[in-house]
Amino acid sequence: MRLLFRSLLLLVLWLALWRLSALMEYSEHASLWFPPAGLTFAALLVMSWRAIPTLFVASIVSTFWMASLYQLDAGPLSLAKAGVGFFFAHVVPYFVGALLLRWQMTRLQDSGITTTVLNFLLLACLSSLVVSWLGTLTIAESGLLSRAEIWDTWLPWWIGDLTEVIVLAPIFIAVISWRYPQLEEWLGGLTFAVSDRNYRSFVGKLSLILGLLFVSLLLVNYSQREEAAFAVFFLILPFLWIAYTEPAIYTALAITLFSFLLASLVPLLQLMNYALVFQFAITVIAASAWFGVSVPTLVASNLVLTERVSKDGLTQASSREFFMQRLQQQLRQAKYQQKPTALLLFDVDKFKHINDNFGHIVGDEVLVGVTATVKQQLRDGDLLGRFGGDEFMVMLNTTNLGEALETAERLRKAIACLKVSVPDIHVSCSFGIVEIAAGEHIMEAVDRADQALLNAKRAGRNCVARG
Repeated sequence: MRLLFRSLLLLVLWLALWRLSALMEYSEHASLWFPPAGLTFAALLVMSWRAIPTLFVASIVSTFWMASLYQLDAGPLSLAKAGVGFFFAHVVPYFVGALLLRWQMTRLQDSGITTTVLNFLLLACLSSLVVSWLGTLTIAESGLLSRAEIWDTWLPWWIGDLTEVIVLAPIFIAVISWRYPQLEEWLGGLTFAVSDRNYRSFVGKLSLILGLLFVSLLLVNYSQREEAAFAVFFLILPFLWIAYTEPAIYTALAITLFSFLLASLVPLLQLMNYALVFQFAITVIAASAWFGVSVPTLVASNLVLTERVSKDGLTQASSREFFMQRLQQQLRQAKYQQKPTALLLFDVDKFKHINDNFGHIVGDEVLVGVTATVKQQLRDGDLLGRFGGDEFMVMLNTTNLGEALETAERLRKAIACLKVSVPDIHVSCSFGIVEIAAGEHIMEAVDRADQALLNAKRAGRNCVARG
């Protein structure tokens, strides 16, 4: 029952979009703006073969409907053959393209949004090219189009189909993904979730785009020069503004509204002579916008990767590599400013005993607790890093040896008050401290701090030693 309802809804929507395509019809057989192409591709991508019977019915009905509208002199059998031919020309290439895209998305789920967008644009381009070529040949075979008109028909047909696949297929997929959220698992990080953020910024940007579109069309109408029609390409800039700063669903909505408004205004302002330029502009703008959508996702992914590389997974202290890089930068800055930098090395006393007697989970709890305690005591400009196991380092900016000794003593006392889930464990740490000399190599300072730590352990642990 549910499949029947979805099929009827698809049929009604497809036929409604087919009639809308008459807005930019350049012959009785083809339109420069063909929204059903986008719906066909999306339906085949999501529903797969289950959408084929509905699309077959739509192809037959639209063929007979076209014959009625234009009073074509053709019998029912000829029209039925033309309808079947249109079905194979229109549906089969998109079905193959949708299957390939679906296979690539499910197979390459971890490849990212850029790969998803690239595959979608490539398959949309190739599928619509095959559709336009087969469609013109099919119509020519049925006698509705002369052989001489094939070359004048297939290119506008291709642009009309390609534009609406790129423009409308994403918005249909977005709407469907609200009902079937598992679709987003295919999309390599692309989400069409509706944002709860303030939508006023999007409305302002969209109003700017549509206003500039109207001005551009008026300019062409006034000048009647083909050069003026190319001004619409500059609207790619505000579209990228939306793609970079707004959720993907807003980008899909903006492209869709832009396409519908353009299709409505071009015949109204009698600009059909420039329609091919406008449609090609939409294709370029939409393709660029979809690549633009990937930029915030890539930036967010890079931030996550940077966070993973720079942080220790357990304690969230800085990783060894990140700590050493920051220390090197700090030493260069300290040398320029002629200010001291102190280095503090410490580890947990008898940590192996804790692991051996209470287990590694308790040991991890101790490390996390020590890290949290130390972070609470440090200043914003200081840095805590984990060097592995139970060994940690602290970089103290603009801190001399005397101040570092006071800081280490404060940390030692705070750690000694740490409570963990096992009451029998009394956590303590030993500290080695050095002030890094001007021109001293980092590893020399680390070696001196390590020697000071050994001295603290020899002195009975839970104490501070200077190097």
